[in-house]
Amino acid sequence: MAEPVKIVTGIGNAELHRILVRGYDLNKELVGKITFTDMTSLILRGRLPTPNEAKMLDALLIILVEHGLISHVIAARLIYHCAPEAMQAAVAAALCGAGSVHLGSSEWSAKMLVDALPADAENPDLDAIAASIIDDYSKRKQRMPGIGHRTHAEGDPRVDTLLGIAKETGVYGKYCELIQKLSALASERRKRLIPVNVTGAIGAIALDMGYPWQITKAFALIGRTLGAIGHIAEEIRNPMATKIDAAIKQAVVYEPYRT
Repeated sequence: MAEPVKIVTGIGNAELHRILVRGYDLNKELVGKITFTDMTSLILRGRLPTPNEAKMLDALLIILVEHGLISHVIAARLIYHCAPEAMQAAVAAALCGAGSVHLGSSEWSAKMLVDALPADAENPDLDAIAASIIDDYSKRKQRMPGIGHRTHAEGDPRVDTLLGIAKETGVYGKYCELIQKLSALASERRKRLIPVNVTGAIGAIALDMGYPWQITKAFALIGRTLGAIGHIAEEIRNPMATKIDAAIKQAVVYEPYRT
């Protein structure tokens, strides 16, 4: 007789009289006793953060909550206007836009860094590694994720804040140093500033904190979820989706063509 299938999870379980999360009783040990930032570390890493880790993690969760009336939140407002009974669809519309062009490049920046500099590398030559990354992307004629920003061409102000907290909390490490060397060398070669952008800083900091590159987008998704809900809340109080819809209709010029 075949043994029954055993599916193991270490995250949580709901029992008759209690809910367990990473071995803690949710109601007795967590709710009212830890912060959402603490919970994020507990869920993602399986342990509560140190005070310094909590400060850094808190900054990562806050930094991407809001960046103006950009395409992600416009999408959320338009979808909410179409289906106000399904706020989750509007939030999902905003999150689905987190990709290589906007918001989601932290994971690809982190992958680029860790591929070039494995976590167990000892005494790495960061200048040589930065040069090899730039050479590789130049040969493939691809844009490096994590550096350059169209809005903040003179430097992403969020980066100085994050890296400052990374240094203050002792998180700053080889990946933060490498992303800055990439920016400096790219700027030197192109004869103009190519700044580290916020997703590049997030990717580097997350790696220095020990997170795998695949999870670095989580901080953007968690923060932007709150941001999208904030825009939906404003849409409820002060609707603008109908104005956006009307402006698009006025701007559209119909020119039929055949392929």
